[in-house]
Amino acid sequence: MKTIQQLKFAILFIGALALRTQAVAQDMQNPDYQQPAVVTPPDWAPPYENPAGVQYYYIPDIECYYDVWHHEFAYMENGAWLFSPVLPAMYASYDLLHGHVVVLDRRVHQPWNHHELYATHYPRYYHHEVYPARAGYSRPYGYNENNRQPIYAPARDAGRHEIVRPERAEPVHYKDHNVGQPVKVEKNMERPEHR
Repeated sequence: MKTIQQLKFAILFIGALALRTQAVAQDMQNPDYQQPAVVTPPDWAPPYENPAGVQYYYIPDIECYYDVWHHEFAYMENGAWLFSPVLPAMYASYDLLHGHVVVLDRRVHQPWNHHELYATHYPRYYHHEVYPARAGYSRPYGYNENNRQPIYAPARDAGRHEIVRPERAEPVHYKDHNVGQPVKVEKNMERPEHR
């Protein structure tokens, strides 16, 4: 009897999750999907100027996106993009606080629809070989497409509270591609208000 109740609960939970994912996906496809009045980047995000102007992050090591405005991750599973307020179970052990985050161009809309560009520009673990270490600073834990600069943190406390402006990074050739450079946002990639 208990197994039947557990099975019913599991079916209801999966159904509710599927409906939520579908509703979020439909909402995100809506051209009127607007910026909320208050934008609060997550604690794990690197510091950068004008956080309210940026809607998306890309996390290259797990090939996942994060919508800052609506607090949703977008990730690929079984050939479809799914949306969730938390990382999926397959990435549960990924450390967002110490992971590499790309702050995407503020004009881009639904970057997962152009995933091949982001995966090419920012391949998994590319940042381990691309960015040089700096005395007194950690390796960069982010890259900001808006100012085209890596984001470093002081090594003394991994202080995610300080923006450090290194010299501009030059294009780097890595695995037959120039990587670590912003994706060029074409008209078909822009948010409706930027078109």
